[in-house]
Amino acid sequence: MANLKVAVVGAGSISQIVHLPVLKNLEDVEIAAICDKDKSKVNILSEKYNIPNWYFTIEDLFKNETLDAVHICTTNLCHFPMSYLALKKGAHVLVEKPIAINAEDAFKIQAIAEENKRTVMVGMHNRFRDDVKILHEFIKNDELGEIYYIKAGWLKSWSKNVIQPWVKSRDNAGGGVLLDIGSQLIDLALFLLGLPKIRSVRMYDYTIDPKAEVEEAALAVIETEAHTSITIEISWRMHMENDMIYTHLFGKKGSAYLNPLRIQKELHGNLVNVTPILAEKMPDRYKKAYEAEIKHFYKVIREEEENLSPAKDAVYVMRILNALYQSAKDKKEVYI
Repeated sequence: MANLKVAVVGAGSISQIVHLPVLKNLEDVEIAAICDKDKSKVNILSEKYNIPNWYFTIEDLFKNETLDAVHICTTNLCHFPMSYLALKKGAHVLVEKPIAINAEDAFKIQAIAEENKRTVMVGMHNRFRDDVKILHEFIKNDELGEIYYIKAGWLKSWSKNVIQPWVKSRDNAGGGVLLDIGSQLIDLALFLLGLPKIRSVRMYDYTIDPKAEVEEAALAVIETEAHTSITIEISWRMHMENDMIYTHLFGKKGSAYLNPLRIQKELHGNLVNVTPILAEKMPDRYKKAYEAEIKHFYKVIREEEENLSPAKDAVYVMRILNALYQSAKDKKEVYI
């Protein structure tokens, strides 16, 4: 089988930490080009990973290269136009979350991919974690009973996290902490529930830095048509000692927690720990999830596996995110 020619667009941290190292070790995949407006990063990374071609605009990339796939690892506002262009040029696309900054653009990506018979996969790496896969099976097999409440949060410590200025700019980021990290938690919760129909949403948002143009903290409340309640609390820089990331899930026959995984069931009148043993530690679990995500993308392209993070799911999540932003703006519950 001939090697797939691939380009990475965006030379920031996610490319350097995840995409380029994983791609370099994949068989039958050739990193043909890298693209970023930062010339120094492009020069350093092309030399480090022995990438033969480099470009400073995606237009120049496609003028000179015929590509099988493109990894879009840029700022949020660029995800839609760059993904759309790549699909129009006939490339498969792995795009980091979010797929776009609104549902309309997300749907356009889905439509052009279907029209051109190309794969779009969105980088929701939580779907590829071993602990999430185990929990998903427990829920799908009704081991925990009807799920009535999910509580998740990602609160970053004020003292341990430095937020880049562009992230707080609406013109550059397209949205705040909800779009950035809230989208991951909402996708995780809804994925575990099997992507249920949503009845209503409510969001409360907060800005701490007077110079910030987007929300820096938020509380989102989502109710499904089956009356499952989901609460998501998120912040880039809270005045707390350490970061906190968690997912708690409660059913009528048991409960579960992530980070680390714990599963408890009611058995013979007692609450019993039924957590499977996982070999890897938490940092390795995240690394493995990213590796599994990228490997899966190429198996989908080769029609060896079904897409576990397709564009249609991202459109569904983006509609919920848009409704949450509308709720915060109008200061009331929004029905979907």
